[in-house]
This record gives sequence, C-alpha cells and structure tokens, in this order.
Amino acid sequence: MEIKRIHDEDESFQQLLTSRLREFNDARSAHHREIRNADVPVVQLKVEQDGEVIAGLFGSVYWSWFDLDRLWVASEHTGTGLGSRLLEEGERLARELGATRVKLTTFSFQAKTFYERYGYEVAGVLHDYPPGSDYYMMTKQL
Repeated sequence: MEIKRIHDEDESFQQLLTSRLREFNDARSAHHREIRNADVPVVQLKVEQDGEVIAGLFGSVYWSWFDLDRLWVASEHTGTGLGSRLLEEGERLARELGATRVKLTTFSFQAKTFYERYGYEVAGVLHDYPPGSDYYMMTKQL
C-alpha cells in the first residue's frame, strides 16, 4: 500500500472522508444518527443601526447544548452593553429550545474575559494557537 499525497484541493475526496466518518459515527452513536436528519433549531439575533448590521449572534441547539458559534459587536459599539444583551437573549432563547448548557470557542485576543464575567468556564485550551495567542473552549450551565 502506498500513501499518496494530493497536491491540489480535492473536494470529492474531502466529501468521501466526511461521508465515511459520518457512517462510522452513526453506527456507534444513536445521538449522531438522530441529529443527522433532524431539524436543528438555531438562534440568530441581529442589531442594525441606520440600516447597517452593528452586532449579531448565531448558534444552534442540539444534544441539550447551545453551540454558540458567533457573537460579534462592531468595535465602535463595544463597551455599550450590546454584547451582554445579545448573550443574555441568546441564552434565554436557547433555554426555550431545550438547552441546558452552552459551549463556545474564543481566542485570548477576543472575548475570554467577557464570557467569564457571565459564568463561562474554560473547559480546554490550546496554547500558542496561533503563535502568541491561546484558543479556548468554554462552557456554561444554563
């Protein structure tokens, strides 16, 4: 058997790997099987000012977790409480959708201390990723 390097991006090869991994997971985890074809509820919040998006939040709820994928506030609006309001409303909606916990990721140069103020705890960290920064997975019990 020969290991062959593929130099050009090959989307069909990537899809094959994804498909095989999903088959493996589905065969061993009822949770994976069930979520694969489920309608996963999402939480999407948008704040506009003068027709321009200045902040937003996006996440999905599955396995009783709120997977908070993105929370962004335009730099000129940081420190105004807008991020706090988005986070609190996102958590409230996630609870309504059945979430009992939240998970998110953030870099050391992003919002780690912000999330800690709202009860989030570090569940794992990759140091020096990217070089000079750390990458955190954080969780919270709702």
